[in-house]
Amino acid sequence: MFKIIGFVLFFSFLSLQASAQPVSLEDLDASVRNMKSQSVMFVAPQSEEEKARAAYEEQIRMREAYEAEMRARQEAYRKAEEERLKALRPVNLFGNTLKIYAIINGEVITSRDMQDRANVFVATTQIPITKQNRQMVLEKVLQGAIDEKLKLQEAKKNGIKISEKELNDGMVQFAESNGVSIDEFRTMMRQSEVKESVFKSQMKAEMAWGRLVQKKASQTMHISKQDVQKTVDAITRDNQKQKFMVSEIVISKKDGEHIEDLVSNLRQDPRFELYAMQFSQSPSARNGGNLGWVSAEQLPSQLLAVLKKMDVGDVSDAITVGTDYYILKLNQKYTPGVDKMPKPTDSEVMSILQNKKMEEIANKYLKDLRNKAIIERKT
Repeated sequence: MFKIIGFVLFFSFLSLQASAQPVSLEDLDASVRNMKSQSVMFVAPQSEEEKARAAYEEQIRMREAYEAEMRARQEAYRKAEEERLKALRPVNLFGNTLKIYAIINGEVITSRDMQDRANVFVATTQIPITKQNRQMVLEKVLQGAIDEKLKLQEAKKNGIKISEKELNDGMVQFAESNGVSIDEFRTMMRQSEVKESVFKSQMKAEMAWGRLVQKKASQTMHISKQDVQKTVDAITRDNQKQKFMVSEIVISKKDGEHIEDLVSNLRQDPRFELYAMQFSQSPSARNGGNLGWVSAEQLPSQLLAVLKKMDVGDVSDAITVGTDYYILKLNQKYTPGVDKMPKPTDSEVMSILQNKKMEEIANKYLKDLRNKAIIERKT
């Protein structure tokens, strides 16, 4: 059996030899190169022209992919911006009803005044009015309207006048500080249903208030070289303790129904200082909630325990201290022996003390006005 198979194979081999045609190496090479083989053994070397074309086609492919990605990002940004602008559209808070919200020394604040100032609030802060923050916004707007009345009444009593030119110049400066022309700013106000007269009234109250506080300060403020040196010495001693640079928002429990929603907003919106200025009920709200450097011994134990676990940039949960909720943002940490704290100059300390004194004077002045005023809140 094996002999027969061997004979057949031998015969086949002879037949192949007899029928084979001579092929040159050049022909074989050309034939193989014309085949669409994927084997790396038979890939023909590319010419410089082919390499350049391949590189160009790759560049085209990469550019098309990049442009497609950019179009997708632009579309996502456009949709997000549409949603943001939609949220910032004026919200009709009171329907068509007209009612009195408060009476300040005989001057009335109506629901229409509240609506106008709510529109200003949204336009200038870019914080939309939502179901969660509506009550906080209304309280902020009402307190602002009350203070506006008190400041203008006090300015009139003291003979302080703000001219129309000063108000117009102030509007131009406000627009420029926000990167727009006055015409663009007026267009934005119309789109946000903000009345120019209302915006000017608020500006007039703040300009007049600034002059009133300056007048008070010139009569009572005195900071000596000894005050500066005592502060420098205190800062030097303080640099031997662990400290935290902290910003705060303080909301009383009775107004904190939606406190967790506020925390959630603060973790998504980086404008903690803006929210502090608008909603915090602490005196630090004037500084965007910034407390500056505070040492561990200056903090209530509840706040210190939370701060020690936070990383720089973190926003805390709402922390209960007495009758208030505290929301903290950790801006920096200082550990003695590890971090270095620059020593302030005498002029820097003088500026710090002056600003602190001005703030104290302004707060006391406004508090006195509120205490003396006849304020009837109708809500």
